[in-house]
Amino acid sequence: MKSAMTVFRSVRTSEFAVAFRTCYRKYCTTENDTTTMTTQKVIHPYNQIHPWKSENEFVKDLLKNIIYNSDGIIAINKPYGIPLYSKSDVNSRLHLYHKIAGAANYSINDVLPYLAKELDVPMLIPSFGAEKYTSGVYIFGINEKVCYQLDLSRRRNQGRYKKYWVVTTRVPNEIKGKHHLAMILKKSALGDKKPIILTQWNKNAVKRNEVKIMNIEYKIISNSTNNLSSLIEIVSSSRKWHGIRLFASTMLYSPILGDNIHGSRIQEIMGTWLKIDPFADSSWDLPKLNRQLLELLNIKPSQQEIIPVHLHLKSIHLIMGNEKKDLVIEAPLMDPFDWTCKQLKFKMPDEIRNSSNEDNEEELVYLNAHDGN
Repeated sequence: MKSAMTVFRSVRTSEFAVAFRTCYRKYCTTENDTTTMTTQKVIHPYNQIHPWKSENEFVKDLLKNIIYNSDGIIAINKPYGIPLYSKSDVNSRLHLYHKIAGAANYSINDVLPYLAKELDVPMLIPSFGAEKYTSGVYIFGINEKVCYQLDLSRRRNQGRYKKYWVVTTRVPNEIKGKHHLAMILKKSALGDKKPIILTQWNKNAVKRNEVKIMNIEYKIISNSTNNLSSLIEIVSSSRKWHGIRLFASTMLYSPILGDNIHGSRIQEIMGTWLKIDPFADSSWDLPKLNRQLLELLNIKPSQQEIIPVHLHLKSIHLIMGNEKKDLVIEAPLMDPFDWTCKQLKFKMPDEIRNSSNEDNEEELVYLNAHDGN
């Protein structure tokens, strides 16, 4: 099985090599709430996730994306595909699942001295935040005392301090929910291991550290045009084993766009979406995406592998100091996540609130006009 998978992945890698170098002539844009086509020679946003031509450009971009700088705490809006530390994952399975066209070989740690100098702080000590294949908040402390307070804040919040936004490939059946779940690594007859989510488990297994508890809440922020996709907010106590992706796929039946790890754990069989055996050959395939969804993203099925994982760490909630002050650090959406949201015409929370206020005002005008009639 493993040797077959190695050959399979090798073939897939070569199959899409040309796609990574493709400069797309057209892509959809939203203007005046209408999707149009342009013949301007531009590069598809998924093909310029890492636009920097030098490490100096990379540092300048990170400085532009400082989202918090006070009381010894500094936070950046970390770009997708950038790790904290430089380490080669070229030969790892993770690398096979995530294809970034023209990926830059930079890490946050490599440029910390330059960032600290520009920010006029003694040092930047990494604390926690978005991992490599996630964009969004990453937090640093300028000394050990601040880092201790940050770590204490994490423990106070019992793991529920991170809020993620995700774009899915389907619309969930429920608009919101709350779950107390567990994850275990299931072993196949051939010795392969894959995580699965449990709704019931043995307490002793938790004590033996065989089971990882995951408390998770979610709600739909907006559905896309033609209800092809959803923008969902997820708060999870754990991200181990890509738990958020696994939850979206096998519990919501709405895999995260660009998730090539757990995206095929549900499949449409005779018109019904069903969970499949995590060790079935088809579970290793690229997820089958709705063609209309791909058209809105101007991606051909043969180019699907360059779609980035649409997982953004939107905010981190800290409880700081002896006074236990609340501090929420938010990271605005950034491309390519933001571009995708515009293509799919999601309504952002501010737009939804404004629309709701307008509806209320219209209703009030109507009632006043008919008062006494």
